[in-house]
Amino acid sequence: MLNPQNGSLKPMKVQLATEEDVFQISQLYFDVYQGTYPDPLMKDFYLIREFIKSEAGFWFITKNEKKEVVASVLAAYDKENLIAKAFGAVVRNECRGHGVMEELLSFGINFLREKTIGVDVIYSTTRTVNEAAQTLTEKLGFKKLGIFPNAHRTNDYETHCLTAIVYPSALAKRHTNYKIHHELASLYNVVQNEVGLDSLESIVPEKPSKVLLPPGELEVVKSPKFVTYRYNHLKAEKKLEFEFFPFHQPNLMIISPDQSIELFCHLSAVDGYCVIVGGKMPPNQDFTELFLSTNKLLRDAGARYIEVIVRSDRPKILESILRAKFIPCGFFPSFQQIGDKRYDFAVFSRSFEIFDFQNVKLKGMNQVYLEEYFKAWKRMSLNPKLLKI
Repeated sequence: MLNPQNGSLKPMKVQLATEEDVFQISQLYFDVYQGTYPDPLMKDFYLIREFIKSEAGFWFITKNEKKEVVASVLAAYDKENLIAKAFGAVVRNECRGHGVMEELLSFGINFLREKTIGVDVIYSTTRTVNEAAQTLTEKLGFKKLGIFPNAHRTNDYETHCLTAIVYPSALAKRHTNYKIHHELASLYNVVQNEVGLDSLESIVPEKPSKVLLPPGELEVVKSPKFVTYRYNHLKAEKKLEFEFFPFHQPNLMIISPDQSIELFCHLSAVDGYCVIVGGKMPPNQDFTELFLSTNKLLRDAGARYIEVIVRSDRPKILESILRAKFIPCGFFPSFQQIGDKRYDFAVFSRSFEIFDFQNVKLKGMNQVYLEEYFKAWKRMSLNPKLLKI
């Protein structure tokens, strides 16, 4: 593979994966991660083949002169919101340091721009066990938008960074006629400088004018096929209070006995990573109490980390999420498209474990985001007056 005369790699071919590449792709992830990669997609031949055949995503690979797969990266694609997510980047150890992933990811970005109906935003979560991935995304134009402390576990805890290319076409449609929640103002200022956004005035939300309803008894339903069916049914009927968490399908739900509350989640059985995808609930629901109860149920179900995103122009809901001890960890401008407008989202996380950063190597603004996270954590998690218990 290496040219013995100069130590460089011999010419390689960058391409879309085909069904014939399924076994080699799976072998690549196993060899590099020794079976510890948390996403089951990279282990299951059937799932790999279905993704390759799907119109909702693209699998890009690099082959050497022996037609062996030596690098891989995936892109999920949402044509409704004109967004894509790049993930699962991996390169064989002997090919690292030669620009293999840069060429592959560049190929993928150009493909999304030229071979689809359009893309306004391309985002990725970047590992922090070394600086190479952070340097690469920065070189390709990804801006840093936040950090996810100890979001995943392989052999060790993994902190990931949120990065994105937000194209001018996305910013031109951005909804900015709102005031930012005062607890998000400091984080927003960091993202504002990174991306080049307009300033937003901060606001302290008004207290609820109506009596809020506690959630009452709740229980967990683990039935992935039913949960997915129910979620898609309620989404089609527009009965979900919030339902935007792209590229995640729920496999678990939190439900009240009368089904007035149905909260949909995706929980990874591999490493306890969990996201709250959306939910249906009655009017005047006490979101704080609902999410506090949900936290306990998800923790008992095996979640060790929970993530949720909320539109940043909804200060009262944001206030409820904050009071449920979710910590702001990222800010995503122009994320969702509705009509001819794109809306900002705030990203929150909640961890049930002691933070472990012994393998973290943060570059540039990512260090600033971690500092912002812990400033917020100290204000909220160590403030006994924040919650009315």
